Amino acid sequence: MNVVIRTDASTALGSGHVMRCLTLAEELRRRGATVAFVCRIREGHMGDSVEARGFVVFRLDVSEFEIPASGSDSDAVDAAWQQDAVQTQALIQATGTAPDWLVVDHYALDRRWETLLRSAFRRIMVIDDLADRPHDCDLLLDQNFASPLHARYAGILPPNARSLLGTDYALVRAEFAQHRPCSLARRDGRLRRVLISMGGTDPRNDTAAALAGLAAQAGDGIAVDVVIGAGNPHRQTIRRMCSDIPKAELHILTSCMGELMTRADLAVTAGGSTTWERCVLGVPAIVAIQSAHQAPIAEAVERAGGQRVLGWAKDLTAQDYGRALQTLTADELIRMSAVSATLCDGRGAERVVTHMSDWNP
Repeated sequence: MNVVIRTDASTALGSGHVMRCLTLAEELRRRGATVAFVCRIREGHMGDSVEARGFVVFRLDVSEFEIPASGSDSDAVDAAWQQDAVQTQALIQATGTAPDWLVVDHYALDRRWETLLRSAFRRIMVIDDLADRPHDCDLLLDQNFASPLHARYAGILPPNARSLLGTDYALVRAEFAQHRPCSLARRDGRLRRVLISMGGTDPRNDTAAALAGLAAQAGDGIAVDVVIGAGNPHRQTIRRMCSDIPKAELHILTSCMGELMTRADLAVTAGGSTTWERCVLGVPAIVAIQSAHQAPIAEAVERAGGQRVLGWAKDLTAQDYGRALQTLTADELIRMSAVSATLCDGRGAERVVTHMSDWNP
């Protein structure tokens, strides 16, 4: 099976789309598929990281073209997605192959783009969690917790398209399922180690606010792991803060996230796709919402009892994080762990690739 994945990362976009696509790509490769990525080269694009995992990356030059932000002039938006489609198709045609699947994980691309790429691919899969635009696809994946948004897909997909909906299909790296038994066995309500992870880029530096709040309340007895991406523009500030806090350790672009989460008794984190990694391991969490598309996920998991949402990250101070840490009880930690572990088992990538491999239209 030959698969091409069109997705992007940047300082503004974050790294979540690329990271979940890497999870899918690794499972596809494990099953014998050939996988290549098409990515536009913005600041924080992650192309080098994808290549370091052993995948070919076809690079679209941002100096030639960039999809405008939502709300831009409609003529500019039309020119943008059309040019992106033309460039993507040209790159694929230059390889002389006819890929079996095109996987699209990009909020700025929709049915118009997908229709233009139809002739170059046998099948199209879309990864989405907004349900805010029509798609021309054979298979749609929305890995998020059951939501009223899922009902919208009935009106924006082709009649014969199939949908994979819910956390049974969450694209979580294999390491998390491997750590799951050990992680769940150690949940006893004690708070000995905290993990802070506010996304790969974190342009507003929510990491610093969370770290300052924790430092003010935790005391010398609690260890702290701080995880940031290589593209984080506040690396030096965070490094200095960690050096001033006993038992604090900074991890940059770590390859051991499953291990760090397993040994954490609490995560202080953003509300993105890392939610499902935490749930696989049953890690209780204090969550800050960084963007509108994170809100439904974060709020749904909180309603289920799997985490505590503090609010929007832009409105939170170090004192807010500190108070949240101070008011946590052992019973709440145990309850959040037990609930979150029921929401996702970490086998989603296997199930998605099985659907792709066994496709019989």
